Amino acid sequence: MVSLRAVIPAAVAACCVLLAGSLYVHGDRELYHALLEGWGAFPFRTPFLDMHAVTSAVECHRLGFDVFVQNPCDVLKRVHAYSPLWLRLAVFPITSAWDNALGLGTVAAFLLALPFLPPSRGWWETAVITLGSISSVVAFALERANIDLLVFLLTMVAVALTRRSWQLRMPGYAVAVLAGMLKFYPVTLLILAVRERLAVCAAIGAVSLGTIGVWFAVDGREILRGMANIPTTSYFDDNVFGMRNLPFGLAQIFGLSHLEAEALLIALLVAMFAGAVRLARWDDLALRLRCLTEAEATYLLVGCVLMVGCFLAAQNGLYRAIHFLFVLPALTAMARTGSGRDFNVWLFSTIGLIMLLMWSSAIRMLIETVLARLGVSTQPTGMAHFDIWLVRELMWWVVVALLTSLLMRLIWESRAGQDAARLFPGTHARRDVIRSVSHSG
Repeated sequence: MVSLRAVIPAAVAACCVLLAGSLYVHGDRELYHALLEGWGAFPFRTPFLDMHAVTSAVECHRLGFDVFVQNPCDVLKRVHAYSPLWLRLAVFPITSAWDNALGLGTVAAFLLALPFLPPSRGWWETAVITLGSISSVVAFALERANIDLLVFLLTMVAVALTRRSWQLRMPGYAVAVLAGMLKFYPVTLLILAVRERLAVCAAIGAVSLGTIGVWFAVDGREILRGMANIPTTSYFDDNVFGMRNLPFGLAQIFGLSHLEAEALLIALLVAMFAGAVRLARWDDLALRLRCLTEAEATYLLVGCVLMVGCFLAAQNGLYRAIHFLFVLPALTAMARTGSGRDFNVWLFSTIGLIMLLMWSSAIRMLIETVLARLGVSTQPTGMAHFDIWLVRELMWWVVVALLTSLLMRLIWESRAGQDAARLFPGTHARRDVIRSVSHSG
């Protein structure tokens, strides 16, 4: 049974969607755009722009266009930058006229799925998760009906199945593979297999790699063409995040060479992983993880791997930060348990930084409005814009380091992680495997 504390974030988010939707439907487009811009959702002149990218590609593919090169069906003439699997939908009469129906369906499915995240343990935790559920990044994803909403739903399905009997766990891993084949980065969801015995984990990995290999043998050329079309933008773009933004942005500002920018990136990565390893060895971290329910720990695992993987892989649209919603129930639960002051500071800092990043677009809009009224330039070439960008990028690096430490500890304490540790002489693997991240069978 879904608890009231689990329903509240979805209910508040649904009310916000209905408010914005009623403004649009009743013709108050000016007010609708002002509301969404203030929210940090950056509305296009028509809603569900990212759903349109898929439907237009499917439509033009059916008409015989090579949508990896040209897509005249798209309102912005965007070429196809997704998996070629999406083009298989051309067997159905899908056109851009389906945008509203598919977009509304995706938004509704997301809102209906939210209550099935692990419920918070108290009311301040509910408030935090609710703030995340109505944040700028969620509003951005919903306004565009971005495909990452589907990834969010597939992640929930994969987690639900892999927490059941072995007959259902195997289809759950298949869902993870499907998500990866549709959007590439969700292949990291196969991290769920570490909750199995090492031999089973290895077998799942081998079968999954084999499946992807067969797919690549069939569609490899189109896969690479789609990947090549994935857009990149300025390192100072306010609507993206990724590990290259900070070092290469600083290099651009201070006139450093490409090699020096790469060296700065490596230095940042070394520092981040060193800090993550140090935090992962914190005894209090293991104690707090042991207090999590299986659902909280599993969603924490997938939330960490999705956000860390996205950050390290490429530039990402801010809407991809909706996956922070997976880590909030566990982080707030860990903050409620235990009494270690230093660790509580670490936890509350992580939660606070995640909230700031999820609301960063709205916060930036507010800061720029105040600065403009004070006569301070907020142009992209101004010092104020650089300061805001620098603070945001540093926050991303800190949060990713903290999530990496959690990910490392979760993997170490998992069933497969403990089995692997026992294979190496001199490694004293702990036998008290955390219940919440392993199967007892």
